Amino acid sequence: MVREMSKAVANSLSTIEVELCDARVLPPQITVHQIKLNSKKLETTLLEALEQIGLVTSMNDPIFLKKGSVGVFGVPLTHDATIYAGDRIELYRPILIDPKTIRRKKANQNKDAVLQEKAKKRAISRAIR
Repeated sequence: MVREMSKAVANSLSTIEVELCDARVLPPQITVHQIKLNSKKLETTLLEALEQIGLVTSMNDPIFLKKGSVGVFGVPLTHDATIYAGDRIELYRPILIDPKTIRRKKANQNKDAVLQEKAKKRAISRAIR
């Protein structure tokens, strides 16, 4: 009886369950995967987990080429980051427009209108002279 329980505990410790959220597609798809552990540790690396899921084959895979394209719970990570049971691995789609540029354009939008109005007034005053 005790041996059966210890085998069950050993089997449950040899795998961990993680969620994979693929935000590269719309709507984002969330799937649950069982990751086998190589040793008696309770964690694995991000690269090993994604290899077992079947998304990457090596560190030079396109998923890892862009910095910040993979993360856990919203925190961008590298390929050697540690993954624990219950983590949500997230695959991010590339940013098409820099958020700083958008903010600058919105902030300068009113300034552009003011400057254009001043330019029109100058052109009118020059035409009158």
